[in-house]
Amino acid sequence: MSLKNLNQRLFSQVNKFYIGSFLKNQTYFTPIFILLLQFHNLDFQQIFWVFTIGSIFSFVLEIPTGVIADLWGKRKSIIISKFGVLISFLIFAFAHSFWVFVIAQVVYEIGNSFRTGTETAYIYDYLEQNKDKKGIPTYTEVKGKQKFYARIGESIATAIGGFLASIFGYNAVFLFAAIPTLANLIITITWDKIKEYESKKVSFKSSILFAKRAIINLWSDWPTIRLTVNIALFAAVVASVDKFIQPYMINAGFKVQYFGLVYALALGIIAFLVRYSYILETKFGKVNMINWLTAISIIPLVIIGFKYISIAGAALLFFVIFTENIRSPIANNQFHSRVKSVERATFGSILNQSKELAKIILLPIIGFFASAFSLYTAVLILAGLVLLNVVFFYVRKGDVVDESIS
Repeated sequence: MSLKNLNQRLFSQVNKFYIGSFLKNQTYFTPIFILLLQFHNLDFQQIFWVFTIGSIFSFVLEIPTGVIADLWGKRKSIIISKFGVLISFLIFAFAHSFWVFVIAQVVYEIGNSFRTGTETAYIYDYLEQNKDKKGIPTYTEVKGKQKFYARIGESIATAIGGFLASIFGYNAVFLFAAIPTLANLIITITWDKIKEYESKKVSFKSSILFAKRAIINLWSDWPTIRLTVNIALFAAVVASVDKFIQPYMINAGFKVQYFGLVYALALGIIAFLVRYSYILETKFGKVNMINWLTAISIIPLVIIGFKYISIAGAALLFFVIFTENIRSPIANNQFHSRVKSVERATFGSILNQSKELAKIILLPIIGFFASAFSLYTAVLILAGLVLLNVVFFYVRKGDVVDESIS
């Protein structure tokens, strides 16, 4: 194989997806983010409000940014996204007060809103348009491998992050995170162009009409609505659980200096689980995997909710994160299989807007119960919400459609 062919293979568009996922998740701040906010004297309710306010902005912008992506170009929107995330990391690096942290989180959510839904739509369209080429993988395989490289990257970053924080300080960790973020931005600029509708004149009226048509199409399809609620509610529960892991580990007697290593181990396990999620989908089916993974996550939440406190308990909380990472590419595949390409970024944004709405509603409530009672009471409430999801919003076999990118 010539050097040119080797270079083309290594830096094929599919491999750029994987490289981007690895770089995007060089989040050295993961194991110390809550500790950073506490270090700057934010209490538990303020910490939850930082994320809630960010989610409000994400909620408001999700559909507009999805429409822009569909009308102006998905690739362009993804580039804007990664530039916004880079700026937010730089703000975090110098933040020392509640409102500056809020601004940093808002900038992050604005940038991220240009990517969520849009990047998934770009990948789906790219694979669909190139499905006849030799070696093109399935959508679920690509998403599973993306999450694999994302978790590998994050596990390495979290292991390093604890040491970086101890040497350079909590805020400086965001400066280190900005370096791979900049590299990711540069690589994204080299992404292949795909066939898509790009309006030369993106007017306010055309955007409103486009979004209105997409929303009407969504609400006329009950199975898609049910799947949307299922994904959104479970994502909000997992987002809440994630905020409790670090306080729980403190209660269980973990030493802070080992947080990064614990996160690295957990993320490494997640990486290998999601790497082969497409195999589980093939063996057991989309519907079974989505429903089973949702139901089984109730068990660790109930155990922790009844005040089980130990080092092993941290593994139970991480298990809930595991289930979300496995079922996410499968559920997203099912969602996008029901959507037309021309509206895929907009529908993806509607899905992510639904996730943000669920977080906006749930996070302050869970934060209140955690402060007024305990994090264990809050976790028990989360278990009840997952049970409601299983009972009322389970995915039915009739919801599955045949698609070329399976």
